[in-house]
Amino acid sequence: MNLLRILLVLCLAVSVAVAEPRPSQLEASGIEAMGQGEYEQAETVFRELIELRPGSFVGHYNLGAALSMQGDGQGAADAISAAITIGFMDLAQLKRDPDLDAMRAMPFYTELVAGWQGLIQARREHDLELVQKMIQKNMQARTDDGLKIELVSAHDQIATDQAHEELQMLSGWAIEHLFSEIGQPGAIDDSPWVMVVLPDRAGFSRWAISVFGPSVRGNTSSVGGAYEHQQRRLVAQDLGATLRHEFIHVLHWRDMNRLGQAHAPWIQEGLASLVEDYDMRGRSPMPVASWRTNIVKRMHDRHRMPSIEKLASTPMQSFTSNRPLAKYAQARTIMLYLLDQRKLDSFYSIYTVEYEQDSTGIRALELALGKEIDEIEKDFRAWVDQLETVAETGTDLSATLGIDIETGSGDGVLVVALPPGSRKRTGLSVGSVITRINDHPTRDLFEMIRILGKYSPGQTVTLHHRRGTVHKTTQAKLIARK
Repeated sequence: MNLLRILLVLCLAVSVAVAEPRPSQLEASGIEAMGQGEYEQAETVFRELIELRPGSFVGHYNLGAALSMQGDGQGAADAISAAITIGFMDLAQLKRDPDLDAMRAMPFYTELVAGWQGLIQARREHDLELVQKMIQKNMQARTDDGLKIELVSAHDQIATDQAHEELQMLSGWAIEHLFSEIGQPGAIDDSPWVMVVLPDRAGFSRWAISVFGPSVRGNTSSVGGAYEHQQRRLVAQDLGATLRHEFIHVLHWRDMNRLGQAHAPWIQEGLASLVEDYDMRGRSPMPVASWRTNIVKRMHDRHRMPSIEKLASTPMQSFTSNRPLAKYAQARTIMLYLLDQRKLDSFYSIYTVEYEQDSTGIRALELALGKEIDEIEKDFRAWVDQLETVAETGTDLSATLGIDIETGSGDGVLVVALPPGSRKRTGLSVGSVITRINDHPTRDLFEMIRILGKYSPGQTVTLHHRRGTVHKTTQAKLIARK
């Protein structure tokens, strides 16, 4: 039984939409029936699921599998055709799913494979038209053939170019250290395009309500963004940590689709969180300690950090709903530990090979580090002990710009007040948006505070900022926090 069918989950940065109980229960019961060989019962369940969620391709795909297992190749072909019309675009899954053998014997399948590139292009045009409607004015658009992404943005040209360049850089890093196979020539030729959408606040709010429901209205700050895998759509409210996080999900899902695997939640979210905060080492990003590792240090100090084994066995629903900040933080910190030990690459490679033996990742950890999990746990906690604590709030800083700031519209931190003398010292104005300090992005308050935490009073930094669409660079001397 191919479990990928039920693991097409929504990958989110901060929170996750709560699935409707009835459809979720139906899907689970249909999968159970398939596993027990009760294909007629599964067919009945999946037809009911389609009635409840006609816009989701999952029910149609599952129906195709149930019909195929009953020997109804034509019925299976019709169901799969409906799934593709709605948005299913995973050719590798169609090729390997053993439940679709009868469908693959039909002429439909041969014609489908032969015309796959045309389907990809048609879906790309369809999806692009939809997401462009999310940007109602001042839209910037970028097509990246190498990454197979369409980027549409409500930010200005410079900010959009910087976001695109960062995605290219992160892709290079991720392919070098993790997903090497999808970087090979032709590796993603059969993969669908992904839409990357960077809307303004109004557009983001409309999207968030459509995904999470009316309850999120007025509280979209709690939702950073999401990669909706079924729709192949990444939506981010900011150009910093959220965009980086969700873009790693895009690359990771491409690799999981290639492998026919659905990796453990802590691995998915740990890898995505890893690139949220980084410093540059030459021309390459290097993930560093962050506010998330601060959470882990506090849990460790208070003897409240769960074991790695417990985290690794946590299912997605619990991972994203039960103390998610703590789980994301621990997952990221384990990945940072592996990177520090120069074992991240080998861990991921071993995990994909050993996946069928142990999908939790514990076996891969033991093989990569050459130790039993108890010894790994001990070493990891000792490493956390010596990990630096990162500045999280203004009170943690010894040096500041001496101005009042708040979270901006996604591309930087907004200047809201300038005490006497600070305008001349910084070159800023009320309404300026600080996008970088010394070439380090400062897309949100967490990021800016972390960067400022590296400096001392009296040091001079280069500020990259904009007011409206006018971008400037000025020098500013940092002052002691009062």
